[in-house]
Amino acid sequence: MRVGGAWIGLVRVGTGRDYPTVMARSWFWQSTLRMRETHVRQKFVYLLILMLLGDISSTFGERLFVAHDLYAPAKVPVQTNSLLASSLFDQARQACEKGNMGLALRLVEQTLVFETDHADARRVLGYRRVGESWAGSYAARRLDQDEVWHPQFGWIKKADTQRWKEGLRPLGKRWISIADDQRRHATIDKGWQIRTDHFRVKTNHSRSEAARLAIRLEDFYQIWQQQVGGFFLKTEDLQQRFDGKPSSGYRNKPFQVIYYKTRDQYNVALRGAQPRIEMTLGIYFDTTRSTHFFAGESQDVGTIYHEVVHQLFQESNRSARNVGALANAWVIEGVACYFESLEEHSDPLVGRYFTLGTHSAGRLPAARHRRLVDDYYVPLAELSALGMSDLQRRQDIARLYSQSAGLATFLMHYQEGRYRPALVKLLQLVYTGGDKVSTLQELTGRSFAQLDQEYLEFLQQEPLKSKQPQESRQPLQQ
Repeated sequence: MRVGGAWIGLVRVGTGRDYPTVMARSWFWQSTLRMRETHVRQKFVYLLILMLLGDISSTFGERLFVAHDLYAPAKVPVQTNSLLASSLFDQARQACEKGNMGLALRLVEQTLVFETDHADARRVLGYRRVGESWAGSYAARRLDQDEVWHPQFGWIKKADTQRWKEGLRPLGKRWISIADDQRRHATIDKGWQIRTDHFRVKTNHSRSEAARLAIRLEDFYQIWQQQVGGFFLKTEDLQQRFDGKPSSGYRNKPFQVIYYKTRDQYNVALRGAQPRIEMTLGIYFDTTRSTHFFAGESQDVGTIYHEVVHQLFQESNRSARNVGALANAWVIEGVACYFESLEEHSDPLVGRYFTLGTHSAGRLPAARHRRLVDDYYVPLAELSALGMSDLQRRQDIARLYSQSAGLATFLMHYQEGRYRPALVKLLQLVYTGGDKVSTLQELTGRSFAQLDQEYLEFLQQEPLKSKQPQESRQPLQQ
């Protein structure tokens, strides 16, 4: 939610369940890959991949993969299958040639599931090999300076690793104790700073928490790219990567994240910028281009994803001020709510994977209950006419957030992603100030009434649980 130049995330009650993978047994893969190199085999393998890896293949949500790298090494060894990896990469190239950036990136990530050292796939994602690790350009530069990444300390000099492990911390040319180091960084102004390829996390909690959050955000950034690739990436730029041009793979100006040790410190630091900061779990200020969170049991990972989504959309391209002020505010909040449904899983065959947009995760259970049981629904013609201030003044804002999450999920996944390009284009226009009330109709070629009906049909495709879900978050109201 946006209030006074800030994007605000509030109380969220997580819902969802584990989504086990349905990967085929090795004999099935082997028998498939023994087929001759024919058009039929290629098509069969592609369809099989879509089904098993989960690329927009189910009614609700999909399965996504994130490449292992220096920050997040593989924990489960996966058997290399170069033939399958090659087939996936060929499909990725074809998707790029057709202008489908998101699908191309998803297929490149899937390529690395079956051949983690696939050099072409790594190049497309901006990696280069340094020793035994795959690293983005920023990480590679730190490695070239004889530094190492440690999951508890962040970037440190390789020669000093043992001293760090012994509990010593550098201060100029001397070493101090952990306790002295903590006192030096007790306030957020003097906090530790951990830099990765795309984020800089500043915290007065601990270096280890900053490193952990930075790694989580790097994973999330890769997920976000796969879902909305066309928002920030031009077809010709990605095509050049496929053709052999290296990519930097990092940001010169990283996304700024401030992580407070306690909620009280968060409240005190931000009350001047947002008087009702106590009602929030996280906030993004587009004026300072920074996202703020606090540590502790009351924090929620969905809130972190929600607010960082606002930051990624706002800062990845040149954006207008006061986006969504006149119309289409729902899509700004809806897509951020959609990413709250991200869940991480592990599988013995393919290792780590993520699900996003599943029918039991995030706000979708509430969206389905409101529409199918309570018969609550604000038609798109009315909803699209609401600017951000209009949305925030609504008495039913909590229910509107759930509905917006449902609509974003619908546009992402309906009929194997039929409307996803339209959604990404709508977001581009909203963030550059080029949208109008009727933009969604024009991009989809469907009337609001037709989209309303298709949304209803989309929600009805899975059985509805009898238990009434709670709203995922109680939004701040002016």
